[in-house]
Amino acid sequence: MTARSQQAQALYEQLRALERRAQDALRRAGRRYSRREAGRALGRPPYGRTVESQRISDWVPLDRAKEPKVPSDQCGDDVLALVRLWSSWAGEEPDERWWRDLLDAAQPVRRPRSAASAPGRPVREFTDPFALQVHRAIDGGAGRELPLYVRRAHDRWLSDVVNGVLRRGDGQRTSAIAVLVGDSSTGKTRACWEALALLPSDWRLLHPLVPDRSEALIAALEDIAPRTVLWLDEVDRFLSGARGEQAAALLREVLDDPRRAPLLVLGTTWPEEWAELVRPRRAGERRDPHAHARVLLTGRHQRVPDAFEDADLPELRRLALQDPRIREALEHGEQGRITQYLAGGRALLDRYETATALERALIESAMDVRRLGHQVALPRLLLEAALPHYLTGRRYDMVADGDLEAALTELGEPSRGTSGPLTPVTVRRPGRPLVVTDTVRLADYLDQHGRRERHSEVPPAGLWETLADYAAPGSLRALAESARERGHLRIALRLLVAAAEAKTPGAVLAVSRFLEEEDRYDEALLWCLPLAEAGDPDAMAQVAGIMEVTRRRDEAVVWHTLAAKAGHRQSWLYAGMLLYDGGRHGEAEACFRRALDAGVSGAHGSLASLLEHLGRTDEALVHHRQEAETGGGYAVLRTADLMRRRGDSGTAVLVWLLQRAREELARERVGLPWAGTALLHHLAEDTGLRHRLRELSAAGEEAEVRRALTVMVYLAEEFAEAARRPTAPSTAEALRQDGDPAAALARYEEEAAGGRRGAAAHAAALCEQLGRPAQAADWYRRAAEEGDPDALGHTARLMTSAEGPDAAFAWLMACADRHAAAEHDEARATVARLLHAAGRTREALDWLRRASQAGDPYAWLQYADLLKSAGRTQEAERLRRYGWEPDGTVSPPWSAAPPGPLPPERPAVRP
Repeated sequence: MTARSQQAQALYEQLRALERRAQDALRRAGRRYSRREAGRALGRPPYGRTVESQRISDWVPLDRAKEPKVPSDQCGDDVLALVRLWSSWAGEEPDERWWRDLLDAAQPVRRPRSAASAPGRPVREFTDPFALQVHRAIDGGAGRELPLYVRRAHDRWLSDVVNGVLRRGDGQRTSAIAVLVGDSSTGKTRACWEALALLPSDWRLLHPLVPDRSEALIAALEDIAPRTVLWLDEVDRFLSGARGEQAAALLREVLDDPRRAPLLVLGTTWPEEWAELVRPRRAGERRDPHAHARVLLTGRHQRVPDAFEDADLPELRRLALQDPRIREALEHGEQGRITQYLAGGRALLDRYETATALERALIESAMDVRRLGHQVALPRLLLEAALPHYLTGRRYDMVADGDLEAALTELGEPSRGTSGPLTPVTVRRPGRPLVVTDTVRLADYLDQHGRRERHSEVPPAGLWETLADYAAPGSLRALAESARERGHLRIALRLLVAAAEAKTPGAVLAVSRFLEEEDRYDEALLWCLPLAEAGDPDAMAQVAGIMEVTRRRDEAVVWHTLAAKAGHRQSWLYAGMLLYDGGRHGEAEACFRRALDAGVSGAHGSLASLLEHLGRTDEALVHHRQEAETGGGYAVLRTADLMRRRGDSGTAVLVWLLQRAREELARERVGLPWAGTALLHHLAEDTGLRHRLRELSAAGEEAEVRRALTVMVYLAEEFAEAARRPTAPSTAEALRQDGDPAAALARYEEEAAGGRRGAAAHAAALCEQLGRPAQAADWYRRAAEEGDPDALGHTARLMTSAEGPDAAFAWLMACADRHAAAEHDEARATVARLLHAAGRTREALDWLRRASQAGDPYAWLQYADLLKSAGRTQEAERLRRYGWEPDGTVSPPWSAAPPGPLPPERPAVRP
């Protein structure tokens, strides 16, 4: 027997022994065992694998004389699922890495192992989950560090990603990135830890941290070797900041390099940070701060739910019989929020709610500072300076020497196996002792709790000045944005100036952009023009932008050209657009072609539009098509239209659009926004094309793509049918037009119950027509909650008549507050106008002021609009120009001129 067959035999013997133990355990429990039942069990949660009993017999023959088949790489996940099933029946907890090593050793071809000198350490050496930031669980006396684990949907997704990297397939080596997105303590990092068990033990793990996460990642990627897992817990901290985009760009390059494969990147982040990293650039924004991160991450994440779903509960209850911590979480956890309870959330809240006045003031100041935008590490001096704003004068005077140190020590003590509410931030550098910094960290769960429970709390007015004096320099720009959202323009400027004086990268230009966006163009130039004249390309682009918005087009073109030549490649595109708008087509074409040569995104589309305008349609089509095939978007529509106008066959256009639709679906997984629209219109023109699409989509497509294309055919047929027949009123509207309001009302009520938007408002109007004001008020309230702005006025009228103005406006303001929390600002402005019309202007102003101080970014401008409506025009204009102070008074005039010579900017990092 060869060495290789001996390893395959070892895998068979271990599987056979595990099966016997499972069979014996079931027999002792009075249950029958069969491989057919094992196959059925594997198809149900939590396994979700299709494994026939014959496949099990291939791997583990009942006849010992028969040669067992070695499971292929593609079957690795199925085998591990079978191991977990048999282990659960046997009452055991499987060592998945050990099983993965057995599987790996049994394979007929060995993959190359990474060199011992490669960065990182073998995954088998990572035996402490807490070293990788897995949350400590509550102490339930279970005798193990971590609670037993329930695999959920995101774990199965993660397993598929890991196994895809491990799989040989056709011999191509692949790399992948997988990011779990969820709120604090939902189990993201634990899921990644469990996924490590799927890796063979000779894989290495690299966890870059020092000196700075972005810097550490960039350094690590230079020497990373194949068969390495890169651990990026809180991935936003690696891909944000001054060098975050460079790190993202380098990581993209490394993952696409087959010489580095296979590599696996495991990451986690919170939803807010994820949204910021993948947010598309908004209209009018010249900068795209996360362009590389967005491309790297989009479509490579899975959401981790806040609570266990119903399908997971049977397995959770089974494990509760073995682990008292899970049993306690099931009994006391809130609505399935098991992981939060296990991570100590309840214990943290208990400590917060029972804290002394001094401890509570420290926690709440930390909560507010964090939700206003400060980074994780909070300077102790900042929290100490904030205390007078959270303690009454008498309580603050009673704080004796040593009390603050004692309170921080107490808050840093772990409890029930979890870290304390405020723990010291420590740094351990290789070969050096642990260093305790002068910063502390608010526990994640309390951070989330503060954001959730204190989101409408107005921060103490004095806190803003304290932040300007003591906040960490790296947090000043985020805090400035928070101040600006609240209309505290003077405070925002002070924070930005403090960042500039601290030589924070990009801060000087941030001051200039802030002033430009507040229409203070001359002052904005005072900040950026010296840097531009000194040769800073970003400052040149900033000057060009200011020239553009102040209608100095020729100067804008000059500055954009200078910026482009200095390295700000996007400025070629901006210069071309200005020249195009100015009718200087030859110069515009030259700029667009320079942008193309520089690889600027969107250059093909801009050049195509110019060429089309000049009647050079064939050339335009080439560039529209290039733009469509690299970036999608509107260029897909233009390309399809020009292909048809050129005389291309319907099938040729269909095949091209189909490929674009596949790409969009694979990239976004949220539908077909551009290619889908073009495809829909193209299909609606010809029945034969729809038949052809059915043929094309039936062959070789993934099930999800096939379903999407089938829907496209159906929608195209509906679209074509609707175009052939005249628009007819809905059944409910037809009944109303026929003079049967009662029947129309019944139909609208049915439609509203089915979720049709707008039906509630129609039902309300018919109730009024039928003389049912109470019902009408109820329906108008429902329409208002759905976001119908007209319904607010009707609600005010009917509720005022029935219940009085106080009750009416209390409900309306609460409704508008709910809309504002969902980032819909129209309702609050509408209700403010209604209050003003009812003679309750002071009440409306007080309400808007509180909303602004609590963080509504629209409320202070709505306040200014209301002042103007009330005839207080001068006060409104002063508020718009200078903002207001944290105490709610309009700011006195302030100057935005630089306080002295500008500090030199650090050179921008250009991936």
